[in-house]
Amino acid sequence: MSDLAVNQTKANNRRPSMLGIGTMIWLASELMFFSGLFAAYFAIRAHNMPNWPPPGVHLDVLLSGLATIVLVASSGTFQMAVIALEKGNKSKARTWIVISFIMGCIFLTNQGYEWTHLPFSVSSNAFGSMFYLMTGFHGLHVTLGLIAMLGLLLRISGPGKDPGEVAVIQAVSYYWHFVDVVWVGLYTVLFLLTLK
Repeated sequence: MSDLAVNQTKANNRRPSMLGIGTMIWLASELMFFSGLFAAYFAIRAHNMPNWPPPGVHLDVLLSGLATIVLVASSGTFQMAVIALEKGNKSKARTWIVISFIMGCIFLTNQGYEWTHLPFSVSSNAFGSMFYLMTGFHGLHVTLGLIAMLGLLLRISGPGKDPGEVAVIQAVSYYWHFVDVVWVGLYTVLFLLTLK
């Protein structure tokens, strides 16, 4: 292969794929959706100050903080999967995806535990409504990310080279990083800013 062809291949590998670009555009619309939720939350919060959060709202900031660390760390492990697959190491990529999947499941398990042990419900007050709405939609996005990881594991399970697998894992990584960043915002607003 000529030097020109090698350089062109390297340049193509550095550019986002059309799937990656489409994913980024879709994530921009998801960002607008979550921005709307944050705007609604802050509008309701401003209307109810200084009694925010309402009496009876107690959140386990520490346990959710640990779950947040696990979720954020899963971004790192998933990025390791991307790097491994870009280098052609499917076995290592599968290992990192499985680790990321388990970390995502730990996060969702904590959210399920939290939902069943909160001293308020979705209909208790405005905070409860917004808390369940915002964390519920985020939990749905985490679930979709985990399903995407399972599909990715199936796609890269064969021994042969799939020309689209790198683009797919990159697109899933954009989504997973987005989900993690949104949670950091949610944790800050719903947990840390409600500390009294």
